[in-house]
Amino acid sequence: MNKLFLYLIASFFILCTFQISGQTLNETQGTGSGVSITSGDYNTMYGDSTGTSLTTGSYNVFIGYLAGRYNTTSESVFIGYMAGYSNTTGFDNTFIGMEAGKSTTTGGDNTFFGAEAGEENTTGYDNTFIGEEAGTLNTTGYENTFVGEDAGQQNTTGYKNTFVGNEAGYFAGTGYRNTGIGDESLADVELGHHNTGLGDSAGIDVNRGIYNTFVGAATGVATEYADYNTFIGARAGWDNNRTNSLTNANRNTYVGFETGYTNREGEDNVGMGAYSDFDNNVRSRTTFIGAFATPSNNDVIMMGYSTFNDGQYSVLIGNESDNRGNYVVGIGHSHDIESTATYSIGIGKDADIDQAYATGVGSDVQITNVGGVALGATTVIGADNAIGIGREANVSGANSIALGYQSTVSTDNVVFIGNGSHTSIGGSVNWTATSDERLKKNIQEDVPGLDFIEGLRPVTYQFDEAKLKEELGGASLDYSEKVNQVYSGFLAQEVESLADAMGYNFSGLVKNTAHEGLYGIRYAEFVVPLVQAVKELNHKVSNQQDLIASQEETIKKYEQAFQQIEARLTLLENESSSKHTNGVVSKDQD
Repeated sequence: MNKLFLYLIASFFILCTFQISGQTLNETQGTGSGVSITSGDYNTMYGDSTGTSLTTGSYNVFIGYLAGRYNTTSESVFIGYMAGYSNTTGFDNTFIGMEAGKSTTTGGDNTFFGAEAGEENTTGYDNTFIGEEAGTLNTTGYENTFVGEDAGQQNTTGYKNTFVGNEAGYFAGTGYRNTGIGDESLADVELGHHNTGLGDSAGIDVNRGIYNTFVGAATGVATEYADYNTFIGARAGWDNNRTNSLTNANRNTYVGFETGYTNREGEDNVGMGAYSDFDNNVRSRTTFIGAFATPSNNDVIMMGYSTFNDGQYSVLIGNESDNRGNYVVGIGHSHDIESTATYSIGIGKDADIDQAYATGVGSDVQITNVGGVALGATTVIGADNAIGIGREANVSGANSIALGYQSTVSTDNVVFIGNGSHTSIGGSVNWTATSDERLKKNIQEDVPGLDFIEGLRPVTYQFDEAKLKEELGGASLDYSEKVNQVYSGFLAQEVESLADAMGYNFSGLVKNTAHEGLYGIRYAEFVVPLVQAVKELNHKVSNQQDLIASQEETIKKYEQAFQQIEARLTLLENESSSKHTNGVVSKDQD
C-alpha cells in the first residue's frame, strides 16, 4: 500500500515537472484557443480560436473571438473581436477593441485602442492609435500617434504624424511629420508634411501644404496647397487660399483673432492684432500690427489701433491714422493723408496732408498744397512750395517762407522771420544779396538822388498794439516791449507818393508784405538813392569848386591888375608931386 502510494506521488510529481518545463502557466478558454502551443509560456487566451497559430510565443494576452488568430510571436495584447487577427510575426503590439489591428501582419510596437483602431495596418510599426477608427486605414505608416475618434482615419503610408482630437488628421493619406491637436485639426492633410495645427478645425483643409503652423480654432481653414504660413488666433487666416491656387497664398504670418481673415491669394504678409484684416482678397508684402488695422494695398507697413493704409510703399504708425497716398511716411495719432499726397511725410498727432511732396512735423500740422513744409505744432501751409517753421506758423503765399512762432505769410515769394512782437533781428555779419552782373538785364542809370532823398520825411514813431493784433494776428502775443519802444524811420505810404511823383519804381517799397495789403520798407535799399544823392552832391561840389577856382583866378587877375593900377597910381602921384614941387621952387627963384 505504501509503495503504491509512493509510486503515485512520484508519478504525479514527474508529470507536473514535465508540464512546467514544456508549458508554463498558459491559460486558455474557448474552442481552438491556443491549441497549437508547444513551448510558449505565460500566455492568456480567452475566446473562440484565440491564438490558434501560437506555438512558441510567450507573454501574450488574446481575449475575444479570433483575437490573435495567426499570431506566432511574443509579448502582444489583443483584446476584442478579431483584434490582431492577422498578426503573424509582429511583436510587442497592444490592440484593444473590435478589429483593432486586425490586418497587422509583421508590424511591431504598435498600440491600438478602440474599435477598428489601426484595422488595416499591416507592417506599420511604433504607432499609437487611440479612439474608434483611429488610424483605421494605416497600412505601412510608422511612428504615428492618433488619439480621438477617427483621428488619422485614412492615413495609409504617412509617418511620424501626431493627431489628437475627433477626426484630427482624418484624411492624412501619405502626409508625414504633421502635428494636429483639436477636433478636425489638419483633417485634410492628405499629402502635406511638417504642418502643425492646434485648435478646433485648425488647418482643416491644408491638403498638400507644407511647413504651415495653425494655432487657434478654425485658423487657416481654407489653406489648401499653400506653404510656409503661420496663423495664430481663432479664425486667423480664415480665407487664405480659398481659391486653391498652387502658386499663391504662401509665407503669410497672422497673429490675432480673425487676423488676415479676408486675404485669399496674397503672400508674404505679416499681421498682428484682433480683427486686423484686409479689405481686398489679394494683398501681398504687407506688415500690419494693431487691432482693427486695415492694409488696403500691397507693400504697406502700418502699426496702431484701427489704422488704415491704402498707399503702396507707405509706412503708417499711429492709432486711428488714415493714409491713402503712395510712398508716404506717417507717424502719430490720427493722421489724415490723402491719395494725392504721394511722396509726403507726416509726423505728429492729427497731421493733415493733402498734396504731394509735402513734409509736416508737429501736432495738428496742415498742408493743402504741393511741396509744402510745416515744422511745428498747428503750422498751416496753404500754398505750393511754401515753408512754415514754428508753432502756429501760417503760410498761404506760394514759394514763401515763414520762420517763427505765429509767423504768417500771405503773399507769394516772401521770406518772413518772426512775428509781430519781435523787436530786433540780427547776426554777426550782414545779409548778402545776389548781385552778379551776369544775372541782370535792362540795366539803366535812372535812380533819382537828391530830389528823392530831400523828399523823404524822417520820423520817429511807436506801434499801435490794437492795430498790430488786428492786422498781424497773435492775440496771445506780448506786444508790450514792441509798443513801448520808439523807432526811427519813414512812412511807407509817403515813400510811395514821393516815388510815384518822381516816376521812380523804388524796390525799397513793398506794397504787399508777408501780410497781404500791408506796406513795408526795405531800408537797406535806400542806400542806392543815397549813393546817387551823394554823387549828385559831389558833382555839385565839383562844379562849385571849379567855379570857385575860376573865380579865384579872376580875383587873382583882378588883384594883379589892381596892384598894377595901384603901382601906376603911386607912380603918377609921385610924378605929380614932383612936378608940383618943382613949380613952387621956380617961382621962388623968380
